[in-house]
This record gives sequence, C-alpha cells and structure tokens, in this order.
Amino acid sequence: MEGLEALQKRIKTTKDLRSIVSTMKSLSAVSMIQYDKALKSLVDYGKTIDLGMLALMKHGVVQVPVKRKIPEDKMKGLAIVVGSDTGMVGRLNRDVVSLCDKMMARQGFLKENISYIPVGRQVIGLMDDGKRNIVSRYPISNSIKSVSITATHILVEMDEQIRSNGVNYVFLFFNQRKGAGVRAHSNLLVPMGEEWLKNLASQKWEGNSYPEYSMDEDKLFSSLVHEKMMMTISTILTDSLSAEHHTRLTTMQAAEKNIDENLEQMNQTYQQMRQENITTELLDVVNGAEAMRKQKK
Repeated sequence: MEGLEALQKRIKTTKDLRSIVSTMKSLSAVSMIQYDKALKSLVDYGKTIDLGMLALMKHGVVQVPVKRKIPEDKMKGLAIVVGSDTGMVGRLNRDVVSLCDKMMARQGFLKENISYIPVGRQVIGLMDDGKRNIVSRYPISNSIKSVSITATHILVEMDEQIRSNGVNYVFLFFNQRKGAGVRAHSNLLVPMGEEWLKNLASQKWEGNSYPEYSMDEDKLFSSLVHEKMMMTISTILTDSLSAEHHTRLTTMQAAEKNIDENLEQMNQTYQQMRQENITTELLDVVNGAEAMRKQKK
C-alpha cells in the first residue's frame, strides 16, 4: 500500500501538472481570438480581390473558362496537407492525412502522379514514410506574422511544380472549426478559374458604374489571381491553426477535469490515511500508558 509521504508527493506532482494544463488552455483560448480576428481580415481582403476580378469581367476582359478533360494518365496532382507542429490535438493530424489519401484516390490520380507538401511537423512525421513523393516540407508557426511567410513559400513551390513537373491540379487539405467541433476539409486551388469566376459572373455590381483602371489588363488579371491564391493559402493556414488550438483547448479541458477528479480522490485518501495514522499513534500512547500503569501496580 502507498505510504503517506509517497501519496503527498503524488498530489504535489498532480497539482503541478494541473498548473501546466491550465496554462496551455489559456494560451489556446487567447490564440483562437487572434486567429479569428485574422480570418475576418482575410475574408474582407478576399472580397476586395473578388470585386477587382468582377470589374474585369464586367468590362469583358475575363470570361469563365471552359473545363478541360484531362486523361487519367496525364493527371498530375499536388496535395498540400496542413496539420500541426505540436501534439495534444487528438486525431486532428491523422484525420487530415486520411482525407488526403481518400480524396486523391477518389479523384482518379495514379500514385506515381501525386506530389505532396506537408505543413506542420506532426503531419510531416505521419507522411514521411518513404511511400509518398514529398517535394517540400514546412513547419507551421503559431505566430500570425509567420503565416504569410509560410504561404509565400508554399506558393513559390507550387508554381515550381506546375512549371517544371506539369502539375495540373493542386488540392489543399486542412482542418476547420465547425461549431463546437473540428473537421478535415479539402479545397481545389488549381484550376481555380471555373468555380471562382462562375460564382462571380452571377453577381451584380452594386455601384452605378464600373470602376476604371490604368494598369495593363493582363498584369492586373495575373496580380488578382496571385493575390487570390495567396489569400486562400493564408486563410487555410489560419483556419488550421484556429482548429488546432480549439482541439487543444477541448483536450486540456477534459484533462483538467480528470486531474481535478483524481486530486479530489487523492486528497480524500490522504486525509483518511492521515486520520488513521493519528488514531494509531494515539492508541499506541494509550496502550503504553496503560502498560506503565499496570507495571507500577
């Protein structure tokens, strides 16, 4: 049976662990607020990009592209899989990798025609098994300022794969908060024109006249597409970070509850053992006094 001193040490260790869990929970809660604010800013910026492209469409510069049918053996895909750098996030990383594998198989890609860019050390560890063609790896920082840097690196590598290796499809796989839970999602980034421009074509311009522009039409179109891609990747990175901290917050809340229950049980056991020790010591004193009294008689 565990002694009183050993139990006291275990209680102290458990209290220290609870303090760590509480700190991690607070950090995740604060981080989620920052990422939610960043997401709102990215959404507003995305609307500005859409208005710019809509203006070009209204001037007749841009048309909705016709979908091309690419033979299965010519289909080359790039999967950008965003996970987390740190653990304590449950199945978050495994779920996004699982969705990637199922989605790419469902789309009809041959295994040898798929390249991967894992983002986040946990996802890199899951995917770097020698069976996948990983062209680049990037950590995912918990800093808002680092999101744009990571997004730029991904965009440059993606452009290189399109130009050098003939990639014609780019998919993004990431985690996203949905209500009180988190789910893995996918997004088609390239080709992006058909769905994006089709949705824009159905929208009406709110002003009385279309805006004028002095920039070369081709350069303006190219810049808007680049910014749209940059904004999409940045949004997905931020979404994934928000989902990561939401999952960690939920995990830490459950851990905190379990720790509190264990602490309560250990404290009760400690008080009971301490009372039993006191009772035993008192009985020893009484028995000793009784023995001395009998000895004197």
